[in-house]
Amino acid sequence: MDNQLMKKYESMGFDEGQLEEIRQGIEKGLDVSWYTSVKYDWFQMEEIKKGLERGLNVSVYADEEISYDRMRQIRKGLQEGIKLADFRYLSAGYLRQIRKAKLGKVNIFPYIQEGYEPDQLEEIRLALEHKADVTPYLMMEFLGESIREIRLGVEEGVDVSVYAKINYGWQQMREIRLGLEQRLDVSVYARELYRWQQMREIRLGLEEGLDVSAYMSMMYSAKDMEQIRKKIKKQEADDKRQEEERISENFQFEVLEEQAKLASECLITINSNKMEAYVTLEKGSCKTKDDILQLLEKNNVVFGIKHDNIEKYLKEADKSTNRFLVAEGISPEQGKDGYYEFFFRTGIPQIPAIRKDGSIDYQNTVYFEQVKAGQIIAEYHAAQPGKSGRAVDGTEIPAHGGQEKQILRGRGFLLSPDKKTYIARESGKIELKDNKLTIQPLMVVDEVTISTGNLRFNGSIWVRGNVGSGVVIQAADELVVDGNVEAAHLQSGKKVVIKNGVSGGGYAVINSAGEIHGKFFEGVKLVAREGIYANYVMNSNMDAGKEIVISGNKGAIIGGNTAAVYKIEAHHIGNRAGLLTNISLGMSQAMLQEEEEADIKLKKFQSELAIFEEAYRKLQRQYPPEVRNEMEIYLKVEQATYIKRKQMEQQLEYTKELERRRGKADEAKMLVRGILNAGTVVQMNGMRWSAANAVQNVTVRRSFKEIGIFRN
Repeated sequence: MDNQLMKKYESMGFDEGQLEEIRQGIEKGLDVSWYTSVKYDWFQMEEIKKGLERGLNVSVYADEEISYDRMRQIRKGLQEGIKLADFRYLSAGYLRQIRKAKLGKVNIFPYIQEGYEPDQLEEIRLALEHKADVTPYLMMEFLGESIREIRLGVEEGVDVSVYAKINYGWQQMREIRLGLEQRLDVSVYARELYRWQQMREIRLGLEEGLDVSAYMSMMYSAKDMEQIRKKIKKQEADDKRQEEERISENFQFEVLEEQAKLASECLITINSNKMEAYVTLEKGSCKTKDDILQLLEKNNVVFGIKHDNIEKYLKEADKSTNRFLVAEGISPEQGKDGYYEFFFRTGIPQIPAIRKDGSIDYQNTVYFEQVKAGQIIAEYHAAQPGKSGRAVDGTEIPAHGGQEKQILRGRGFLLSPDKKTYIARESGKIELKDNKLTIQPLMVVDEVTISTGNLRFNGSIWVRGNVGSGVVIQAADELVVDGNVEAAHLQSGKKVVIKNGVSGGGYAVINSAGEIHGKFFEGVKLVAREGIYANYVMNSNMDAGKEIVISGNKGAIIGGNTAAVYKIEAHHIGNRAGLLTNISLGMSQAMLQEEEEADIKLKKFQSELAIFEEAYRKLQRQYPPEVRNEMEIYLKVEQATYIKRKQMEQQLEYTKELERRRGKADEAKMLVRGILNAGTVVQMNGMRWSAANAVQNVTVRRSFKEIGIFRN
């Protein structure tokens, strides 16, 4: 770096942040003259620098009057082929929504013209992308969070008109929506005077099958309601236990009573559940049917009397037994639970068949199911009531009705007014997972070459043929290629599957937010947030956030750089010629940086939450409930406190997940079933080991403070 040049900039009055951006630009060989003006703050400089690094036309936003956050959206737009410079007078929030809308191929400009704010536009845009019609319920007065609850309700097929009202806050809307999803009678608590916390307690009580009338009075605070709800729940549990104990005691007494009766000559015995009655006769007792019927009446046996059994016993000359079944009740029949009938294949395993040699058959694997717009995709069959029974004493035994199932959540479908028939709103790829039904747009093409052009699609892409060199394919969801891939750039928001393989010549790039699967990879750069799976890899650079598995007796990783956090598995590593093959296990520098940033973000949320909580408590101390509940500042602080607490909880869970990842990374290993060849270099958490000689059937993992090689 030119020290003289840096001294020149140091003398021009730049602060440390600005000088650092200039220093980085010079080190990367960028034309820093685009941002070497003291009028730019270092955030603006960073955005111009990032644009120069990516070869963008920074002239469209390199203007001191454009704030850094607006610059960022214009820059990201340029990267995505979207021009936002004409809208640079708008705030960053609007620019972000315009950019996202153009990516999602929806039009939000009418809503911008109507005056909707960015947080509202975020939800309207998502509704348009998900084809959820929220227009009938939109009001300018709704917060973005309120529109989100309406959007989620429309997507999940519930009657949002119940809560899409200006008198409800978004938290109240959420509680009503959650109740509708559970098929609860939300009219019990869908009242605007209830605080959302009170609504939650009533909803939870309904979900638990409790009698909420005991605490649904508005005189109770949410805390009071919670205490009463838990008390009722405990009381019901205690009552149930006591009833079970009483039945047990009665049963024991009945056993003793039966034993006492057995000493008599002519008696009726009834089992503990009163479903069967037996006659026990000694010689010379109860000689006629009328005698036995009178005995039954005396013992209150009035139902299910088996006259044939009585007559048969009395006719038998040789009575080998003196005890027989004289009456039998009818057991109650449990009602049938509600169930869904699906008109598409569910639970597609997506696990390819394994050949005899252990390799994977990618070619004959089904990865998704397709449906067409207008197709009935599911039918709900409601739960059926049970059929009551009757004991021998005539007592009716009630039957439990079947349980209803939750409404299916998801998007891409319509739900009939009776909440039973699900109809595909659009053609595409359908998936059912964890009670969530999703139809994603699916683009189907025969092949992709330079002549057909690049593909960018906000859904899944299925290429039934080959992908040629020099093309770019970007799928927001899954990307499946049935044929071969040459030196192309592929990107997916979920999973990439190459059923044949990739011959990239060192220029192919595949990036996936999920997994990458393929028959083979040669000369390819592979980056997957989760795992990479293949039958053969040569001279490729692989980076997986979880594992890399190369299957089959001939499965090998030869040459290139291979990195995974948890596990690398292959039959062979390297080759006999000693080709340099670099292996990296455990945490990367980027992951360590991610942990550090997550920790900083968590502390930021904690400090922000502490400020809002203190303000919240102060307002509660200063004003009684009837006053503060009408104060706009109190409601805003309450909402902000709730949001910050949720953000902190989510960030805390994310930080814990990173800690769990680190723990698993410390146990990372490389499993080689065949030969680990000389020329293989393994790095793990700052340690390094080189294979001087070929070894067979080994596991490479950390052992104390060095890398150990262990026989399998």
